[in-house]
Parts: sequence; C-alpha cells; structure tokens
Amino acid sequence: MARQSKVAQAEEVLQALTSILRREEEVKPSEVLRAAELLGKRYGLFGEQTGAPETAPSIVVDLDRRDGA
Repeated sequence: MARQSKVAQAEEVLQALTSILRREEEVKPSEVLRAAELLGKRYGLFGEQTGAPETAPSIVVDLDRRDGA
C-alpha cells in the first residue's frame, strides 16, 4: 500500500475549495466566500482587465432644455 503524503497536492487543494464553493458539505457563508476568493485569485479573475477604457465616458445632461423649446 502506497503511503499518502502529508502535504496536499495542488489538485487536491483546488478540489477541496471547489467542494466548499459548491456547498457539498455544511459550511458557513464566510467559508464559501473565502473559497470563491481563493479560486478567483488562482485563476486570475481579479487582475487588471484588458480592453477596458482608460477613461470613463462623459454623460452630459442638459437641464436648461425645456420640452417644446
């Protein structure tokens, strides 16, 4: 019988976090949020977004204009 390592492998950690995220066991909402955060970081979901505009668009509302004018 092969001896199991005392240190979890990367795939095992990802499986455990996914299990928590999917609420396959009884877990607190804070644990679900933390698992989602760790998985998001692992997959680079929170990095700088490419293709985003450098400046926000300007919206001008003309309040002086009246209907029928």
